[in-house]
Amino acid sequence: MSARPPLPPEHPADESVLDASVAMQQVDDQPLDNSAFVCGDVSYRTGDGPMLQIPQGPIKVSVGDHDVTLGWEDEDNRMSAVMPRTEYARFVGTGAIKPVVSAGSSATTSVPPTAD
Repeated sequence: MSARPPLPPEHPADESVLDASVAMQQVDDQPLDNSAFVCGDVSYRTGDGPMLQIPQGPIKVSVGDHDVTLGWEDEDNRMSAVMPRTEYARFVGTGAIKPVVSAGSSATTSVPPTAD
């Protein structure tokens, strides 16, 4: 049986060791919870049931890895719907859902010209 060769003094794997005294913080490209407004026809399906409309007005948006959860209040009830991110992107793209951009955000918004 042969002996393993010694590791070099500075091995590349040494850089991947985390310092336990440093607190870990999650840094995301986008915040997980956002505000938005439903301005058009936004519908969702619960299981195999019929398509239901989300009423126009303010909503909370929680973005997950594969889906988006929309939350809103309907009279005295809190309601929510889950949809794939592609479906949410379609609603945003058509203007049916308008995300609220905070003042500190680096995102820019465009305002369509008005007809005179």
